[in-house]
Order: sequence, then C-alpha cells, then structure tokens
Amino acid sequence: MKKKLRRSSTNRFLAGVCGGFAEYFGIQAKYVRIGYLVFSLICSTIPRLAILSVGIYLILYLAIPQETAGGNWSSFFQNVNSNRAQNTRTRSQTKPKDRKILHDAHERKSN
Repeated sequence: MKKKLRRSSTNRFLAGVCGGFAEYFGIQAKYVRIGYLVFSLICSTIPRLAILSVGIYLILYLAIPQETAGGNWSSFFQNVNSNRAQNTRTRSQTKPKDRKILHDAHERKSN
C-alpha cells in the first residue's frame, strides 16, 4: 500500500505538518523541524522573502489532510458518534449525589 502524506495527529508541535513529513519520509521529526527553522531563518534575512516560510507552512497546513485514527473520514465520524453516544449514556445513568429530589412541587402564584 502506498504511503500518503498526512498531517500527524500524534507527532505535532503546531499543526502536524513537519510531523507528517517526518512520518512520510521515515525520519525523525526534529530533523524536519530543524530544517524548516533553518529555511525560515534564511528567508528572514532577505526582506522580500520574509513572509515566504510562514506562507508555505500555511499552504501546507491547508493542503495536507489531517491524519485520523482509522485512516479515513468515515471512521473519524463513527468514532465521534460512538463517543457522543457513550458520553450521553454515562451521563444519564449516573445520578447526582447529595441532591434532594422534590416530588409534587408546585410554583407559587405571585400577585
């Protein structure tokens, strides 16, 4: 199976772009981050290229899809729905402690 370039969900510092490149190429993420830092420093020394490194990172952030737990979006939404169902089930099964339950309570009519 082919490897796909994805933003890392586990090996991330900002948005997972460098971690995704590191996982894709099979190297440590710190080397990709150091390379990007050197690239940013070189670009910042030239006034016309100062925004280039930020722009490239932003474009990569928008262009590379996020890595999900199951590998595709359908499994992501199944995980979200199962987590919601589990959370609502546990909330409805647990009763709050130290609360009095009033039966047959009526509101007073104020004049």
